[in-house]
Amino acid sequence: MARDKYTALSNESSLRAWLPFLFYAMVSVTLMLVDGRFSLGSDIRAQSSRMLSPLWWLAAQPNAVWQSGVQAFKQNSALREQVETLQSRQLKSDLALQQLLATQAENTELRRLLNAQQRMAPKARLAELVNSVPDPSQKRFVINKGSRDGIGVGQVVIDAYGLVGQVAEVYAGTALVISVLDADHAVPVMVARSGFRSILIGQGNDRHLLLANLTQSDDVKIGDVLITSGVGGRFPPGLPVGIVQVFQQDPALTYISAQVTPIARLGYGRSLLLLEPMANAPASTDAAGNGKEILP
Repeated sequence: MARDKYTALSNESSLRAWLPFLFYAMVSVTLMLVDGRFSLGSDIRAQSSRMLSPLWWLAAQPNAVWQSGVQAFKQNSALREQVETLQSRQLKSDLALQQLLATQAENTELRRLLNAQQRMAPKARLAELVNSVPDPSQKRFVINKGSRDGIGVGQVVIDAYGLVGQVAEVYAGTALVISVLDADHAVPVMVARSGFRSILIGQGNDRHLLLANLTQSDDVKIGDVLITSGVGGRFPPGLPVGIVQVFQQDPALTYISAQVTPIARLGYGRSLLLLEPMANAPASTDAAGNGKEILP
């Protein structure tokens, strides 16, 4: 009897467990029938979608932000690569432009030298500056012509503008040139305007030469052009040397000196012209012919 009672309770519990399922099944079937008859489901789904769309948007934001970050990183990497490529191309273009400008400047210099050669010395020989003496007190440099090229001590060196200096020492393939700026160099000059003659002395700096021992009666004025006079036989006459800039009174008030700016572009360019030696050029004295050695 107890067994029958237990069986009845078990069946009642099973039925109660199935009741929710049966209820929801009936509701579902009813809703499907109503939706099929009156099409209410589409309206409900549309309203539900509109109500839940903010939630869906919020739920999608983390992934959207991640994807945007990945895309931005890829774009930044691509932009960096493009910037590096453009910078490399710009550097190459700048280098090519600088080389082109250097070539144009060299061509201009060579054309001027050619004109100077035709004008002043048809037999002049082209040379290039290859090195400079490191001592700042000496204004001397090395050219790529030497004894095997027929170069001799005392040959005059010019550029497209005027007198540069003269050869002081000669080696097999090179030669040492002492410029007009060197403190051990002197050149006889004359004022192109008046014909007044004097000696122009180097000062060992890059700015000016010195025309010393002038008097009040000497016909020299600011702006006068000084050219080689040909006295002494070392320098051919008529080479432009410098322009008078300013006068200075010596402390003893006896003589006047003039600062002269060289006409030649000393310190610029590499190409120079070597003039053929004059027939009566001295072998070892300076341009004034006074026995002063070209080098100390």
